[in-house]
Amino acid sequence: MNVHNMMEEIVRNCLKDLMMHQPKLAALGEKEQSDIMALALNKLPPKYVSTMKGEMFAKTQLRSQVETDVYRELTHAIERVLAYD
Repeated sequence: MNVHNMMEEIVRNCLKDLMMHQPKLAALGEKEQSDIMALALNKLPPKYVSTMKGEMFAKTQLRSQVETDVYRELTHAIERVLAYD
């Protein structure tokens, strides 16, 4: 297994969740999604794993611990990206 930043997966999943529950976000294109993720990830600390055990721990523990921060940063990033469209 390669070194992997679990924060990317968490941010991606949280963004998909927001897109499913907010109609104005459902039409975001791939570029806008990438821009939003990049902006949010630049504000969040990376969480690297290198083993399956570390990935399982991160999936069960980390997501609940950082979800509030992730949604906050995604909201800020969405506002910035939509302001420039």
